[in-house]
Amino acid sequence: MWPDVSVVIPHYNNHSALAGVVAAVRAQDYPGRVEIIVADDGSDIVPSLPGVRVVAQEDQGFRAAAARNLGAAAATGEVLVFFDGDTLPEPGFLRAVVPHIQRNRRALVVGSRLTGPDRSEPQWLADAWTRTDHLSRADDTSWRFIISAALACSATFFRHVGGFDASFVGYGGEDWEFGWRAWNAGAEFVHEPAAVAVHPETDFGARHPDTAEEARVKNVETLALARRVTHPLARPAGVVFDTADVAVVAAEFPQPGALEAVIASWLRIDARVYVPAVPGLFAADPRVVAGAPANERIRVGLRQPWALQDADVFYRRATDRHHVCADGTEVATARARALTSPSVRSRGQLLGLTLLDAPQRLERLFAGW
Repeated sequence: MWPDVSVVIPHYNNHSALAGVVAAVRAQDYPGRVEIIVADDGSDIVPSLPGVRVVAQEDQGFRAAAARNLGAAAATGEVLVFFDGDTLPEPGFLRAVVPHIQRNRRALVVGSRLTGPDRSEPQWLADAWTRTDHLSRADDTSWRFIISAALACSATFFRHVGGFDASFVGYGGEDWEFGWRAWNAGAEFVHEPAAVAVHPETDFGARHPDTAEEARVKNVETLALARRVTHPLARPAGVVFDTADVAVVAAEFPQPGALEAVIASWLRIDARVYVPAVPGLFAADPRVVAGAPANERIRVGLRQPWALQDADVFYRRATDRHHVCADGTEVATARARALTSPSVRSRGQLLGLTLLDAPQRLERLFAGW
């Protein structure tokens, strides 16, 4: 009844720490088969440990995401568990996380990673566990609490999500981006407090609090995430990226000025508007496209000229549901589509929208008259 587990450990030039992690995995009381895979990220000397499968990639910078993918590709277990090369799982870790994945193959299970001599968790994570009841009340912002240093999921779901983004080079960010895509693919987030792993050194932020080095490293991470994670928490307002968060599919509305007014309203947020033909007003705007939607997280299909009135209400109400209005207008998230969630009846006004059912005088719209 206990599935095979593959433990993937990325490693770079820290053989003594790696030996400790491997020993801690071997000391687990897990009843099923446990396979240990070390994914070396270009060490000067590739490690060799009895009974451990080692896969290696060239040193092309800090590529933990690519290393984890390399290890996962070599894995044979039904369950994947990731530990950093300096993070030691305590007894019972595997026993604690695997039942969640047996119950739901889309479960993404995070352990408690204790750091430093005082074996403490960063306060922002401890607060997150309390606020979300250990992620049982997770929402579309909870990808920020997914940490790859002590993480488990099914091999099938890992492949379905596409693994980690191997284009990440440098410290941090790849676990949050993976959590983001997993949530949109229908993941159930779980924090399992009984699954404890220990990082003997202090956390990065605790080692470099409020310093130029911390700012430099964290800014690189933030900018990398902004290009990949479309959620408003990850991006500054008003900046145009290659990918957008919202796709709005609009028709040719009969009311004069309505289409232009509708498009202008949606461009106040991170949206692409798809129309049969681009109105002249937006001929130079790359956010207005004649064609079909791409892979935006939220998809809005307008049957009537619904303009965005209140962005805060829209994001709060539209998140992770499939809404259908009486006129057939639909709002659905990627997560709702992945889970084939049943639609709920809604009214446009409750989604922060306003219906432009009369001719629109554009000069009044532009000048605010």
